[in-house]
Amino acid sequence: SPSLVSSALPRGAARSQQEASSRVSRVAAARRVAPRALPGGFSGGEMRHRSTAVVVTVGAAVAAWAYWRRRRREWRLEERLTVILCTSPVRTNPSTALIEETVGSLRHHAAALGKCPTLIICDGYKIRPEARYRSGQVTVEGGEKYEDFLRRLEALRFGKIVRCPERLGFGFALKRALSYVRTPYVIVVQHDRNLVRAVDVEALVKALESNSTWLKYLGLPTSTTLRYRHFVLSKYGIRVEPRRIGPDMDVVPLLQWYDSTHICSTAHYRDFVYRGDLVKKGGFVEDKLGQIQLADIRAHGLPAHDAYATFVLDDGVDEPIVSHLDGHDALSYRKFKFVNNQTWA
Repeated sequence: SPSLVSSALPRGAARSQQEASSRVSRVAAARRVAPRALPGGFSGGEMRHRSTAVVVTVGAAVAAWAYWRRRRREWRLEERLTVILCTSPVRTNPSTALIEETVGSLRHHAAALGKCPTLIICDGYKIRPEARYRSGQVTVEGGEKYEDFLRRLEALRFGKIVRCPERLGFGFALKRALSYVRTPYVIVVQHDRNLVRAVDVEALVKALESNSTWLKYLGLPTSTTLRYRHFVLSKYGIRVEPRRIGPDMDVVPLLQWYDSTHICSTAHYRDFVYRGDLVKKGGFVEDKLGQIQLADIRAHGLPAHDAYATFVLDDGVDEPIVSHLDGHDALSYRKFKFVNNQTWA
């Protein structure tokens, strides 16, 4: 019936359906005549009522179709970008303060990310007599603390948790996370890389889409890449020039891949980064690919950079967007801005 159709429609479509119903009712009223018997036992009034109901129902369907068509045309960040948050054992487990601080900074400085699907990829570990956290090696006690951390993390409901069955290292853990991604872009965030100032993520993703032939990786500036033009000129004697991607937004070519917070084409990761033997299991993407890229560009000049398509944002602000947190020192947690004191334990 018309009422059931209306109740199932979104608000915008429901209004369109109500307007259509009102117009049909006015036309029906203007043409109302005295009832007369028709074959089948229906009066003229009953037939007109049934016809009006059919027209109203068709009008509702048309309105709903138009509404959803308009929605499909809208640009929505959550359909284009997935947040991949990477975590692994640290000395301060089972505390969730480190990852809470990072997520808190994302929500504060890049609130639009809250609409996006979020994957939390949790690397595995190896039990050893002595802990070496940077290599994913923990003691029995350390393994128990990490398991406790993962239970607490799940209770926070930051996103979909994906566990690695073994110690993979950042590079291969990220590769595993990408198998769950259904958006054309990802923003890769390590659990100890927090944002320290605002960033317009929507504008950056749109810029990546508009310049997709040459811009596939866009890093957010850190203390290392903030004055990158001067850094590479003094260290390597290579001059890189910025390119404009939007109002007050330039990008500068990066001579090597950095794992710090960046937005990247999902296809570029799948078809370029993880092709062949560019990433070593147990290590970071930047460990091997970054060095290959730098050597390639130094040997063949900047034209070799085109295949890597890596850039860093230059928005004219002489301050980094991304900082680094110490996940192994519980005392540093007291400086956190987005974490409740009870999370330190």
